This record gives sequence, C-alpha cells and structure tokens, in this order.
Amino acid sequence: MNKREDKKDHILEAGLEIMFLRGYNGTGVKEIVEAAGIPKGSFYNYFDSKESFAIEALDSACVQSCEEIQKALAHSSLPPLERLHRFYQDAAKNMKANDYLHGCLIGNLCQEMSNVNEPVRTKVKTLMDRVIAHFENCLKEAQGRGELSAERDAKVLAEFIFNAWQGSIMRSKGSKNDFAFNSFLSVLSELLK
Repeated sequence: MNKREDKKDHILEAGLEIMFLRGYNGTGVKEIVEAAGIPKGSFYNYFDSKESFAIEALDSACVQSCEEIQKALAHSSLPPLERLHRFYQDAAKNMKANDYLHGCLIGNLCQEMSNVNEPVRTKVKTLMDRVIAHFENCLKEAQGRGELSAERDAKVLAEFIFNAWQGSIMRSKGSKNDFAFNSFLSVLSELLK
C-alpha cells in the first residue's frame, strides 16, 4: 500500500467505529475527521461526500465480515452444519462482549438508509447477497455430504437464516440481553436437522 491508501484506510477504520455506534445520520464528517485525527478538508481528498464514505465503509466492513465468515466456515475438520452453528454462536458471544452495541453495519445501514438513499440501498443489497452466498455454499456442502436433505433449497435456507440473524441482532440491541440470540441458536439447531 502507498501512503494515500494507508491514510484512506485509517479514515475508513476510524469512521467505521463512529458509524457503527451512531449510524449514518448520527455521524457527520466532523466526527469522522476527529476520530481519524485529520483536518476536515483532508476528508474530501479521499471521499466525495459522507455518502461515498458510507459506501466505501460498507465495502470495507463486508470484506472483513466475509473474511471472518470464510475463516469460520473453512474448518474442514468439522461438519459444515457444525461450522455454521459455531459461527453464529461466536457472533452472539461477540455481540454480548461488546454490550450489544455494534451489530452488523450492513444491517444497521439497511434499516436506517434503504428507504431514503438509493446508492446505499443498492450497495447494502449487493453486500447482503455476497454474505448470504457464503452460508449457501456451506449448506450445499452439507447437502453434498448427506447432512442436510438435498430437497431443501440451500439458497432460500441461507437467506432465511441470515434474515433471522439480522432480526436477532436488532432485538438484542433493543433488549440488551442475549434472549434473541439464544432463541435463534435453538431454532437454528432444529432447522438444520
């Protein structure tokens, strides 16, 4: 990486934390540059607007999420369905450890911005589809190994699981407890039999 890319990544990382906690509307360029420790004018050397920052932040968050998902689902020593279940168990533990503050930036911005900002909505949809594809592949692997009925539609099942997880995140953030996660994990076990 060159210095320009390093600086841009630094701004993205600092701003991501703010956007996770405050959302799109609660985050201004002022908060981003303060978190990054740069002058306000410097922001516009890297991003055309707060919207362009949010879109790049979503891409960055998705890359991180997809890497975590791939790593979790790559443990070939475990059966695919166990890998999937462990991924969600670990995610629930991380949410609890972070006092239910972060959640999923893609889901957060979907709820906040999809009705009012078409570029953000389009980016969110693309990224959600990318994340869901990882879970679909894991379910297809389970089908190939005879652990999950081949009659079940892996794409629909992956979509349902992802959507239920997003709802669990929202519910846990609102209640500040892990009841929603425990419910999700319990039903996931039953669903994947």
